[in-house]
Amino acid sequence: MVKHWPFTASQSVLLLAPPFLLATTYFLFRSSAQQLGPARAYRIGFLFYWIIWCFGLSFLTVGFRGIGQMFSPPDPLFGRPNWLGFILLLGPPLITLLTKFPSEIRSATPTFLAVSTLYALANGTMEEMLWRGSYVVTFPGSWLWGVIYPSIWFGLWHLSPQVVEAGGVTRGTLAFALMSITLGLAWGFVAKTSGSIQLTVATHILLNLAAPVGAWFIS
Repeated sequence: MVKHWPFTASQSVLLLAPPFLLATTYFLFRSSAQQLGPARAYRIGFLFYWIIWCFGLSFLTVGFRGIGQMFSPPDPLFGRPNWLGFILLLGPPLITLLTKFPSEIRSATPTFLAVSTLYALANGTMEEMLWRGSYVVTFPGSWLWGVIYPSIWFGLWHLSPQVVEAGGVTRGTLAFALMSITLGLAWGFVAKTSGSIQLTVATHILLNLAAPVGAWFIS
Protein backbone atom coordinates (compact mmCIF):
# COMPACT_ATOMS: atom_id res chain seq x y z
CA MET A 1 0.00 0.00 0.00
CA VAL A 2 1.44 3.39 -1.01
CA LYS A 3 1.60 5.92 1.82
CA HIS A 4 0.33 9.41 1.06
CA TRP A 5 2.64 12.40 1.33
CA PRO A 6 1.73 13.75 4.80
CA PHE A 7 2.26 17.46 4.08
CA THR A 8 0.09 20.18 2.57
CA ALA A 9 1.18 22.15 -0.49
CA SER A 10 2.47 25.08 1.61
CA GLN A 11 4.29 22.74 3.97
CA SER A 12 5.87 20.90 1.05
CA VAL A 13 7.12 24.15 -0.47
CA LEU A 14 8.72 25.23 2.83
CA LEU A 15 10.37 21.83 3.23
CA LEU A 16 11.75 21.67 -0.32
CA ALA A 17 12.71 25.32 -0.86
CA PRO A 18 15.74 25.80 1.47
CA PRO A 19 18.29 23.84 -0.62
CA PHE A 20 17.33 25.92 -3.66
CA LEU A 21 17.52 29.10 -1.59
CA LEU A 22 21.04 28.21 -0.49
CA ALA A 23 22.16 27.20 -3.98
CA THR A 24 20.78 30.27 -5.77
CA THR A 25 22.01 32.81 -3.21
CA TYR A 26 25.45 31.19 -2.92
CA PHE A 27 25.87 31.28 -6.69
CA LEU A 28 24.59 34.86 -6.94
CA PHE A 29 26.80 36.23 -4.18
CA ARG A 30 29.87 34.44 -5.50
CA SER A 31 29.42 35.25 -9.18
CA SER A 32 28.47 38.87 -8.46
CA ALA A 33 31.56 39.33 -6.28
CA GLN A 34 33.81 37.96 -9.00
CA GLN A 35 32.30 40.10 -11.74
CA LEU A 36 31.17 43.28 -9.96
CA GLY A 37 33.09 43.49 -6.69
CA PRO A 38 32.05 42.96 -3.05
CA ALA A 39 29.80 46.00 -2.50
CA ARG A 40 27.60 45.35 -5.53
CA ALA A 41 27.54 41.65 -4.74
CA TYR A 42 26.13 42.35 -1.29
CA ARG A 43 23.51 44.74 -2.69
CA ILE A 44 22.37 42.36 -5.41
CA GLY A 45 22.54 39.26 -3.24
CA PHE A 46 20.61 40.63 -0.29
CA LEU A 47 17.92 42.29 -2.41
CA PHE A 48 17.38 38.99 -4.23
CA TYR A 49 17.28 37.12 -0.92
CA TRP A 50 14.90 39.53 0.80
CA ILE A 51 12.48 40.04 -2.10
CA ILE A 52 12.38 36.66 -3.81
CA TRP A 53 13.02 34.29 -0.95
CA CYS A 54 12.09 35.97 2.34
CA PHE A 55 9.04 37.95 1.25
CA GLY A 56 8.17 35.95 -1.86
CA LEU A 57 8.25 32.53 -0.21
CA SER A 58 6.42 33.81 2.87
CA PHE A 59 3.65 35.33 0.74
CA LEU A 60 3.42 32.22 -1.43
CA THR A 61 3.00 29.87 1.51
CA VAL A 62 1.04 31.82 4.12
CA GLY A 63 -0.32 34.88 2.28
CA PHE A 64 -1.15 38.22 3.83
CA ARG A 65 -3.36 36.53 6.43
CA GLY A 66 -0.49 34.38 7.64
CA ILE A 67 1.90 37.34 7.66
CA GLY A 68 -0.61 39.25 9.77
CA GLN A 69 -0.94 36.25 12.09
CA MET A 70 2.81 35.99 12.69
CA PHE A 71 2.90 39.68 13.69
CA SER A 72 0.06 39.32 16.19
CA PRO A 73 0.78 40.33 19.83
CA PRO A 74 2.87 37.66 21.61
CA ASP A 75 1.11 35.63 24.31
CA PRO A 76 2.80 35.13 26.69
CA LEU A 77 5.07 38.10 26.04
CA PHE A 78 8.41 36.24 25.89
CA GLY A 79 7.06 32.77 25.26
CA ARG A 80 6.79 29.94 27.74
CA PRO A 81 8.51 30.07 30.19
CA ASN A 82 8.76 33.86 30.11
CA TRP A 83 12.12 34.03 31.89
CA LEU A 84 13.80 31.76 29.35
CA GLY A 85 12.41 33.63 26.38
CA PHE A 86 13.59 36.92 27.91
CA ILE A 87 17.15 35.58 28.21
CA LEU A 88 17.13 34.14 24.68
CA LEU A 89 15.94 37.44 23.25
CA LEU A 90 18.09 39.83 25.27
CA GLY A 91 21.30 37.81 25.48
CA PRO A 92 22.65 37.91 21.88
CA PRO A 93 22.18 41.65 21.18
CA LEU A 94 23.40 42.63 24.65
CA ILE A 95 26.59 40.57 24.36
CA THR A 96 27.24 41.93 20.87
CA LEU A 97 26.54 45.49 22.00
CA LEU A 98 29.10 45.19 24.80
CA THR A 99 31.79 43.45 22.75
CA LYS A 100 31.62 44.29 19.04
CA PHE A 101 29.68 47.55 18.86
CA PRO A 102 32.21 49.90 20.54
CA SER A 103 35.00 49.14 18.08
CA GLU A 104 32.67 49.28 15.08
CA ILE A 105 31.10 52.61 15.97
CA ARG A 106 34.30 54.45 16.92
CA SER A 107 35.11 55.65 13.39
CA ALA A 108 31.64 55.34 11.85
CA THR A 109 30.51 57.89 9.26
CA PRO A 110 26.91 59.10 8.80
CA THR A 111 26.68 57.05 5.58
CA PHE A 112 27.92 53.93 7.35
CA LEU A 113 25.36 54.38 10.14
CA ALA A 114 22.50 55.05 7.73
CA VAL A 115 23.26 52.01 5.57
CA SER A 116 23.78 49.80 8.61
CA THR A 117 20.41 50.89 10.02
CA LEU A 118 18.56 50.25 6.76
CA TYR A 119 20.20 46.84 6.51
CA ALA A 120 19.24 45.94 10.09
CA LEU A 121 15.61 46.95 9.58
CA ALA A 122 15.26 45.06 6.29
CA ASN A 123 17.24 41.99 7.24
CA GLY A 124 15.76 41.54 10.70
CA THR A 125 12.19 41.84 9.43
CA MET A 126 12.52 39.77 6.26
CA GLU A 127 14.49 36.92 7.83
CA GLU A 128 12.10 36.55 10.75
CA MET A 129 9.13 36.50 8.39
CA LEU A 130 10.57 33.54 6.54
CA TRP A 131 12.63 31.48 8.97
CA ARG A 132 10.47 31.92 12.06
CA GLY A 133 7.05 33.24 11.06
CA SER A 134 6.24 31.21 7.96
CA TYR A 135 7.35 27.91 9.49
CA VAL A 136 5.63 28.44 12.85
CA VAL A 137 2.38 29.42 11.08
CA THR A 138 2.55 26.53 8.60
CA PHE A 139 3.68 23.85 11.10
CA PRO A 140 1.82 24.90 14.27
CA GLY A 141 2.01 21.48 15.91
CA SER A 142 5.57 20.46 15.05
CA TRP A 143 8.80 21.49 16.78
CA LEU A 144 10.80 19.53 14.23
CA TRP A 145 9.44 21.20 11.10
CA GLY A 146 8.36 24.49 12.64
CA VAL A 147 11.55 25.31 14.57
CA ILE A 148 14.45 22.87 14.21
CA TYR A 149 14.39 22.34 10.44
CA PRO A 150 14.22 26.04 9.46
CA SER A 151 16.85 26.93 12.08
CA ILE A 152 19.34 24.57 10.44
CA TRP A 153 18.75 26.09 7.01
CA PHE A 154 18.74 29.60 8.48
CA GLY A 155 22.27 28.91 9.69
CA LEU A 156 23.41 27.30 6.45
CA TRP A 157 22.09 30.19 4.35
CA HIS A 158 24.72 32.41 6.00
CA LEU A 159 27.36 30.59 3.97
CA SER A 160 26.08 32.54 0.95
CA PRO A 161 26.97 36.14 1.87
CA GLN A 162 30.14 34.97 3.62
CA VAL A 163 31.46 33.68 0.29
CA VAL A 164 31.95 37.27 -0.91
CA GLU A 165 34.93 37.78 1.39
CA ALA A 166 35.97 34.18 2.11
CA GLY A 167 35.80 32.97 -1.51
CA GLY A 168 34.36 29.63 -0.40
CA VAL A 169 33.39 27.54 2.62
CA THR A 170 35.99 27.83 5.39
CA ARG A 171 36.22 26.98 9.07
CA GLY A 172 35.27 30.55 9.83
CA THR A 173 32.16 30.52 7.67
CA LEU A 174 31.09 27.15 9.09
CA ALA A 175 31.53 28.48 12.63
CA PHE A 176 29.37 31.49 11.76
CA ALA A 177 26.73 29.18 10.27
CA LEU A 178 26.72 27.08 13.46
CA MET A 179 26.30 30.21 15.59
CA SER A 180 23.40 31.26 13.35
CA ILE A 181 21.73 27.87 13.80
CA THR A 182 21.91 28.41 17.55
CA LEU A 183 20.32 31.84 17.20
CA GLY A 184 17.64 30.38 14.96
CA LEU A 185 16.75 27.77 17.58
CA ALA A 186 16.57 30.42 20.32
CA TRP A 187 14.37 32.76 18.31
CA GLY A 188 12.31 29.87 16.98
CA PHE A 189 11.59 28.79 20.56
CA VAL A 190 10.28 32.27 21.40
CA ALA A 191 8.25 32.58 18.19
CA LYS A 192 6.61 29.20 18.68
CA THR A 193 5.82 29.51 22.38
CA SER A 194 4.61 33.11 22.09
CA GLY A 195 2.80 32.67 18.77
CA SER A 196 4.41 35.80 17.35
CA ILE A 197 7.56 37.14 15.70
CA GLN A 198 7.14 40.69 17.00
CA LEU A 199 9.91 40.39 19.57
CA THR A 200 12.18 38.17 17.47
CA VAL A 201 12.05 40.81 14.73
CA ALA A 202 12.97 43.50 17.27
CA THR A 203 15.79 41.38 18.68
CA HIS A 204 17.11 40.51 15.24
CA ILE A 205 17.17 44.19 14.28
CA LEU A 206 18.96 45.09 17.52
CA LEU A 207 21.55 42.38 16.93
CA ASN A 208 22.21 43.64 13.41
CA LEU A 209 22.51 47.19 14.74
CA ALA A 210 24.95 46.03 17.41
CA ALA A 211 27.15 44.48 14.70
CA PRO A 212 26.83 47.11 11.93
CA VAL A 213 27.78 45.98 8.44
CA GLY A 214 27.27 49.17 6.44
CA ALA A 215 30.77 48.86 4.99
CA TRP A 216 29.62 45.80 3.04
CA PHE A 217 27.40 47.92 0.83
CA ILE A 218 29.57 51.01 0.39
CA SER A 219 31.91 51.00 -2.59
